[in-house]
Amino acid sequence: MGTARRTAGIVGIATVTVAALTGCIPSPPPVPQPSPAEPIVPGATSAGEVREGMVPAGGTSTVELQVDERSAVVIGATSPDDEDLTLHLTGPGVDVENDDAHSELDVFAFELDSRDPALAAVLEPGAYSIEVGEWSDDRSSFELQALTTAATVPAGTSADFDFAPGAPAIAIVPLAEGDESIAATSDVDTTLWAYLPESDTEYRDDDSGGDRNPLIELPGERPQDAVVVATGYDRDESGSLQLTVG
Repeated sequence: MGTARRTAGIVGIATVTVAALTGCIPSPPPVPQPSPAEPIVPGATSAGEVREGMVPAGGTSTVELQVDERSAVVIGATSPDDEDLTLHLTGPGVDVENDDAHSELDVFAFELDSRDPALAAVLEPGAYSIEVGEWSDDRSSFELQALTTAATVPAGTSADFDFAPGAPAIAIVPLAEGDESIAATSDVDTTLWAYLPESDTEYRDDDSGGDRNPLIELPGERPQDAVVVATGYDRDESGSLQLTVG
């Protein structure tokens, strides 16, 4: 009988000791949540600046974009952590996304690599969301730039633009017939990129216009508003160019 009581007492002491040790183990600190990036408001001094942020593991990060007048927008993002980012733009009448831009639209303040996303669209006035994700749901920091313009160059007209690193010439080109040509002329070597949202088709050219000038001839597209981007062949080049729509 005495032995049974001593055994019970030992078990009781062990139980209390374990409970006390368990209570001393601190809880893990909360995972810090990334602060949302500053909203993009065209016309503000910070409108075209690079935004920095963080995509949480298994989640996304959203940057708000406010558009006050009909505009073309060109958006790109890169991962300083060498992760595979994605972009998704949503808003009034717009739902477009991109995973890999293949450096065809390397016009931002940062250099795009083969897995970085970029997209373009023509936006009506309203509030939009740019959602940045990571293809494998990994955590990643990001740099994002959204370039907007209300400049419009109709068929049969020309317009002059300046361009610089991270600040290309961008314009809306209304295609009345769908078979227009788009050309850029400059004293420096330039490239031309055009995206037709309704056809989900993009065109790029370097020297087809002669003398290092680009020319895009459309093969019978349907009428729509194209987003056109022109800049120096060398991403560090600055200068001026004339955009002509024939």
